[in-house]
Amino acid sequence: MSIAAIIVMIVCIVALWGVASVALVYSMRQEEHKLQLIKEQGGFEPYSPRALRDLDRWIEQNNTSEHAQEMHNVHEEQRAALQKCTSYFYTWNQSDVERLKEI
Repeated sequence: MSIAAIIVMIVCIVALWGVASVALVYSMRQEEHKLQLIKEQGGFEPYSPRALRDLDRWIEQNNTSEHAQEMHNVHEEQRAALQKCTSYFYTWNQSDVERLKEI
């Protein structure tokens, strides 16, 4: 095996472990933040703003679906969580929070 092949293998192994380590640390910090929110306020909002926009769009397009009531319940769960929580896990625009609280 040539020196170049050995160097490439070593670089690939280091890169793989480096990326995996960064991803693990990032994920663990997010989970730690979620646990902190649960300890401080008893929970956090279950869905991100993007997921909620997707849910709103789905409800508008499929209002007569057999799953529409379930999706309305999910939307209500998110609204209640945003009203209950003082700190949020996801980054929310204040206008989005106020719009949901008024519904």
